[in-house]
Amino acid sequence: MNLMQALVKTAPDKIEFKMVAIPHCGPRDVLIRVKAAALCGTDLHICDWNSWAQGANIKLPLILGHECCGDVEAIGSDITTVKVGDKVASETHIPCGRCYQCFNGQQHICSNLKLFGIHMNGCFAEYAIIPEIGARKIPTAIPYELGAVMEPLGTALRAVHEAKVSGANVVVIGCGPIGLFAVASAAALGAATITATDISESRLETARRMGAQVTLNALQADIPKVIMEKISAGVDVIIEASGNAQAYEQSFHFLRKGGRMVLIGLPSKSVNLNLGKDVVFKEAEIIGIHGRKMFETWTQMENLLAAGKLNIKPAITHEFPLDQWQQGIALARDGRAGKVIFYP
Repeated sequence: MNLMQALVKTAPDKIEFKMVAIPHCGPRDVLIRVKAAALCGTDLHICDWNSWAQGANIKLPLILGHECCGDVEAIGSDITTVKVGDKVASETHIPCGRCYQCFNGQQHICSNLKLFGIHMNGCFAEYAIIPEIGARKIPTAIPYELGAVMEPLGTALRAVHEAKVSGANVVVIGCGPIGLFAVASAAALGAATITATDISESRLETARRMGAQVTLNALQADIPKVIMEKISAGVDVIIEASGNAQAYEQSFHFLRKGGRMVLIGLPSKSVNLNLGKDVVFKEAEIIGIHGRKMFETWTQMENLLAAGKLNIKPAITHEFPLDQWQQGIALARDGRAGKVIFYP
């Protein structure tokens, strides 16, 4: 039996770095040799087996990880979209192809959506099986470590694209990886000014390196007051990537009338809004974002990356061989890391 190293969630209270069998392709599967894989907050939820993970229909044991890039090693008998040797990145959303959303151009929010690395084995391993629709062929000019973060980058880029930021005053709330990618995307798509907020000075410094002209520490500044002093009418666009309920509520105070609020962050508790004052009378446009458009966002992202127009490298702060997974997870848990890359 051919074996590989993999990071496996074997029980609710146990993670093992162990040898497992190299998987075999089904007719519509792609086997990739994983060259780089990125750690995501969702992976931490599964590692911790918190309430979200317990309710996510996850079957154990599970090979962790869902953000990756690698080379096609083998393909199933029915595969026509990629060939052995192609460089591919993982699209996490695996749609059914049969529901209303799938038939109407919204595969990314399929009614029967399955998720790579959550509802099927993932990519924290030497090899991984990706269903054909999730194996996105990418230009060879894109390095493996950048290919590994294209899934979260695509979420941020789509949020910024939907917000129509060209020539706009933009505020990005939260400078975790998604927020940092939103800063880079806003810069690439022509925002007039970009203000980034967070509670970490190191993350704010990274945001400046990625294109933010102004950074504000939420622990030290009255953010609505500071922003309204600079732009009295309020800002055109807010990208909410923190998931902090208080930040959600405060953000409407500095959104201009007719402005656009784009929501990526998932609040950990209920958000209290005055819908009349904050939304109806403002004619605020609120846009929820769940992943990338398949595959419009990917095409846009690939073109920008290949052309060197997306400055995302500063967001990758730590890189480890996969057998040092504990160090990477520890750094991510305590907020010291941006994006962590593992090399199997």
